[in-house]
This record gives sequence, C-alpha cells and structure tokens, in this order.
Amino acid sequence: MDYLSLCLICKDENDYLSEWLDYHILMGVDRFYIYDNESQVSLRETLKEYIEREWVVVMDIPGRGVQLYAYDHCLQTFGMYTRWMGFIDTDEFLVPKNCLDLKELLREYEQYGGLAVSSLFFGSSGHRERPAAGQISGYTLRTHETFHGNTLTKCIIRPDRTWMPYSPHDFTYKDNFWCVNEGFLRVDNQDFPNHIEKIQLNHYFCRSENEIELKFRRRRGDTGGTWPRTRFDVINHLATFQDTTILKNLATLINESEINRDIQMELPVSASLLEKMAAMACARRPSPLEFSPPHDVMFRVEIANFLDIEAQFKAIEERGDQEEIKIWIQKKIQILPQRLTLYIDLAVCYLNLNDPSNAWQVLGQAWQIAPNSYTSLFGMTFYFLRIKNFAMAEKTCRLLLEMAPHDLTFLGFMTEAMIGQERWEEALKIGLPVVQLAGTLGGELPDRMGVFLIKKMADHLLEKKDFEKAVLLWEAGVRCEPGNLNVLLELVQVLVQKGDQVAARQRLAQAQALAPQDERVKALLKQVARLPYGAKTHKHKK
Repeated sequence: MDYLSLCLICKDENDYLSEWLDYHILMGVDRFYIYDNESQVSLRETLKEYIEREWVVVMDIPGRGVQLYAYDHCLQTFGMYTRWMGFIDTDEFLVPKNCLDLKELLREYEQYGGLAVSSLFFGSSGHRERPAAGQISGYTLRTHETFHGNTLTKCIIRPDRTWMPYSPHDFTYKDNFWCVNEGFLRVDNQDFPNHIEKIQLNHYFCRSENEIELKFRRRRGDTGGTWPRTRFDVINHLATFQDTTILKNLATLINESEINRDIQMELPVSASLLEKMAAMACARRPSPLEFSPPHDVMFRVEIANFLDIEAQFKAIEERGDQEEIKIWIQKKIQILPQRLTLYIDLAVCYLNLNDPSNAWQVLGQAWQIAPNSYTSLFGMTFYFLRIKNFAMAEKTCRLLLEMAPHDLTFLGFMTEAMIGQERWEEALKIGLPVVQLAGTLGGELPDRMGVFLIKKMADHLLEKKDFEKAVLLWEAGVRCEPGNLNVLLELVQVLVQKGDQVAARQRLAQAQALAPQDERVKALLKQVARLPYGAKTHKHKK
C-alpha cells in the first residue's frame, strides 16, 4: 500500500504537469491519480513516461463541472490502495515548513480523518507571459496571511475514514472521525483561520496575465462557470509579500542530493531548477502498482444524489424563502447528520425566522457533536450577537481568538460585543486597527465588521470631537469598499465636520464619478462650497 497519493482533475494543463509531478515526487508523494477532463492533447500522451514508470494513473472524465465526481471516483476506486490521499490542482503546491517530506509531517495526524492545509494566494509577480522558469520560480509574490481568500483550505484525507467530497476543499467523514488543521484544531468547513507554521499550500492562482485569459476559457472545474475578472485583479493588487519558502526547500534538497553533489544551488533560481527537479525525480522509483485501473469512470449514486440536492438547495437559497430553506437544511442533516456546519446554517435560519429558541436547541446539538470546536463557537458567538447578549458573545469570542488571535472576523465579533456593552475604548482599541488593516490590504471588511460597525465607532468619535480617528475609520472603509457610495459620502460628511475642504472636495469628485445625479452629492457640494477656502482643520477654542 502507498502512504501518500494525490488526486487531480485538469483540462488543457499539460504544460504544467511535469513541474507539478516532479516537485511532489521530491516531497514524498508515492502515486498520482489524474483525471483528464477532455484535454485537447491527451494527458496519456503528455504523461507517457510517468505512466510507464507507474507514478501516474490517468482516467478520462468528460463533461463540465465534474470535479466532485472525479474526486469521489478516486476516493472510492483508489482510496483502498493508499493511506493518505490529497486533492489539489495544478496551480497548487504542498509546502512543508519543518521537514522536506510530506510523509514525515502526516505521521503526526494518523488518528484523524484528514488534514486541512491553509492556502496562500500568489499573484502574477509582474509576468505578462508564462515564465520559462515555471510556477515555483516565476511567482514569488503572495498575499498576506490575513487576506480573506487565504482562509480557504485543501485537504489530505484518510480514505478509509472518509465518506465523500462535500466541495473541492473539504470532505464529509465517517462517524467518529473529522479533519484537523496543522495545530490539531477541528475543521468542519472549507474556510478556516490561516495557520502556516508547519505546512502551507502555495496557490499560484493568477499565473501570468496571458494565462488568466486562458483560465477564463477553461472555466471552473467544480461548477463549470466562469471566474470573475475582479478576483484576479484583487489578488494581483494585494500580492506584494515575497515568499521563497518552497525555493529554499528545493535548494536544500538539491544541494544535499547525490545526483547533484557537484552543484550548489543558490537563490534566485532560473529555469535550471526545472531540469534539476526532473533529474532528481527521475532517479526515484515508485512501488509497483497493485491493481489494473478500470477503463471507465462510473459515477456513484450517492454523489449524484448529493449534487442534485445541492443544486436544488442553491436555487431555493436564491429565492430567499427562509421557511423553505429551513426545510431543505433539515433534509440535508438527515442525509449528513455528522456535518456540523449544517446545524449552524439551520440555527442562522431560525434566527432569521425570529425563532431564537429553536436556534439555541440546534446549536446545542452542534455542541454535543463537537464541543469547543471552531464551528460550534462561531455559531454560538453569532447567536449571542443576534440576540444582543453581548457579555456571552464576548466570552465565546475570546475562545475563538485563542484559536486564531489575528483573525479579522473574530476581532470584528469582539468589537461588536464591546460596543454592545458600551465599552467604547476597548471597542476602538480592537476595531480601529482591524478596519485599517483590512483597508491597507485592500480586502473585504470581515464579517460583522461592516459599514454599520464603522458608523457606530465613528459616530462615537464625532461626539467626542475626535475627527482624526473618525476620518481614519471612514478612509479605511473606502479602501475596503471603493465602489460604495454610502461609505464615500460618510467620509465626506466627517471631512466637512472636520473643516477639511480640500480633502472633502477630492472625495466628492469621486462620489460624483460614481453617481453624478445623486441628490446627496449635490447637497454636499453646496455644503463644502461654504467652507473657508483651503481650510484643513477645525479647531475648537474656549
């Protein structure tokens, strides 16, 4: 039996596969199961050498949006031949931090159903064309750990303890098993606070500008839909942090290897890295295949039924009928009673229906399944905030912050709990840096740290005549939501109260560009015109 295998589905990604395979061979992967989703050039042809050496098994899977079908087929068909199985894409690379062998890392997690690995989104690093040096060497600029996209995880699971994929990012596990992150915290959803002390997933999401266009044409593997261009633009804008962890790992491996004993690799690297990786990977041999792969991919009834239910539920969610949503979540719980996030979804639905009693009962069920877990505490914190029990919200939020002290969402929760108790100094101490950090990173405001919380803090500051901090809050809000006219006008109003005509005019010009006929913009233009020309500060004299 193999110890670690990887499953992959791809379409027309032929040019990236050698680098992806060679790297993961060097990181200790024993076998690769690759599903060819109608590539123009057959992957069997592209990967002929890897197939002959028995590193790779290729299966053909036609159709659009078949990623979860491929994952389920791989789990059910090949899972019995491997202890661990990871599910990632060709633009994703598993990067251990404290060792150079993924098997060594995974041995710490033998008792669990799976390991969730935090993502780090990388940008184009200034490349318009695909870099000759490959993905690993070509893209070294990434987003900050607190970027909201970096809460996404990818899983390496124990097939014998796993029932089926729930999304491309997470799985549903058999009774008495669950997934954990590198710090042994239970993970029940595809989003989880970023932890990258032991392992990270380098996600070269953007690649070069030209490759972004190719990604649009290929469409998504999970839904078959298209990618929004704005997502690439945001990541490229925020990917300013240099990260060469993966290159340092490879440099250590290459410098220590017998085959390259006469070569000392130093950073920065060039296209020669691909050749060195290929030479080292070629020197390794997998264990012989224990089976003959099937000729066709047959879809399991369970996964087909599940995806049909998910499609129906999505349509119901879009209609927004909370009673109907409640009924369907209850149906999903009957099918997946161990799926903790469904209980939280049901509790939120009850709250939307103004039924806190049943919401609390459902949260109690979640707590019985996984007491003190991230998901249970998250649901309870949300519940206490909704019913305005801010003291209890503070308590549960403090437990969440022990798991992830820098998570912007939890800090947003804590800010609201402080405001609800009218502990303004503590609220501002937490909330102002959170909003500023979100604005600096250009990311979205965290949950529960929306415009209404900024307004509460800003209004309190205005009562104290602290115009400077109020301006800082709304400036950060504008950076987070640059197209939000209401946020922009709130900033203008604060600048008017401060008496800063210059900044107010500049921001009003932006507001005019967004909504030239808006009556509020016209009224503020008249108000600014009455300010003393060139005024920048507003001082109160006794």
